[in-house]
Amino acid sequence: MKKINPKIHHYEIDRYFHRFGSTAQFKNTELYHLIKNLVSHVMPSQKDRFDLRWFCFYLPVKRSGRDTCIPMSVVNYKNVFSIFLFEAGYFEVRQGKEVISPFYKKVVKEAMRFLSLIKQTNGKIVRKLVPYDYRVGKIKGRYIMEEIMSQKEKKRILFQYNRHVTKQRGLEKGCSLNEYLNTAAICYRAAYPSKTKEKTLLDMYNRFADGRHGGMLDIKNKNSKKGFMQWYNGSRWIGAHPFEIVFSWHEHGIHLYPPSKHNEWRYGLRVTNYAYAKDFIKMVKALFKHNIPFTASELKQVLDYLTGETYFSVNKYDKLTFNYIPSKEYKEKYFKYIEWEDLEIPRFK
Repeated sequence: MKKINPKIHHYEIDRYFHRFGSTAQFKNTELYHLIKNLVSHVMPSQKDRFDLRWFCFYLPVKRSGRDTCIPMSVVNYKNVFSIFLFEAGYFEVRQGKEVISPFYKKVVKEAMRFLSLIKQTNGKIVRKLVPYDYRVGKIKGRYIMEEIMSQKEKKRILFQYNRHVTKQRGLEKGCSLNEYLNTAAICYRAAYPSKTKEKTLLDMYNRFADGRHGGMLDIKNKNSKKGFMQWYNGSRWIGAHPFEIVFSWHEHGIHLYPPSKHNEWRYGLRVTNYAYAKDFIKMVKALFKHNIPFTASELKQVLDYLTGETYFSVNKYDKLTFNYIPSKEYKEKYFKYIEWEDLEIPRFK
């Protein structure tokens, strides 16, 4: 394999590339045309009405004394080029006379130089030099989770749920505020027994819920089903989160929806952030025990996660993510279980 002698060191990437959330924008005609020349040699990976995308470029980089290359993509939207470097960030370029750091021109020139090596080696140099922490793939949860549920327990819960749904009858007149809070309390006590001792219904709701109740707690007659339904059918709670009974900073936590015509007059239980998956299952079991009519439409998906059957994305931001570290420990424990995606090789014109 040829030596590539990278002219860029990894510490420069950290210094000059802006992480997602802050964008470096340049107006420099020379840099613009360097990028235009780079993409002119290969076919786009994606093409639609508004933009062209290339996911097949690589930047040679010296990292910890070793020659590596990092996946790089380019997007052309109208008169703007954007360069994305895997996990590092990106910058945008328009034409203009702005004075910029020579580093950004070096990035494009190095990608261009490396492009010729990719062509000479028929892509082999890419497969050899891209480190595995710069590749993406997927791995089943069973290989990385500390604890998983047994298949026997999963089948038992699904059997109980299907039997419960078949036998239960809806609450045609809905529920009152106190009935809703009491059902939420059943969930709270099941999931957080030590934190709910001697707590009132309101104490528990205020402790765990989102807090943006949209006027639900202001309903005057807390035992009136009609009063609750009038509030529910109104617009005051739009934009609020009255039914997020367990708050989560990331995505949403656990929702308990009141019985209504939208869910066949049954409560609806749902978890979004799987960090609360075990709590969710405890709540499901408690609702069985108290014979509360409810649906949990995503129960099987949650159980798939808890039994380790759900895939985690590797080195890619997703609902479930696993970051692979190129070390002896990770190689021995996880590497053989990861299903790596193929690296995209340029299709030359």
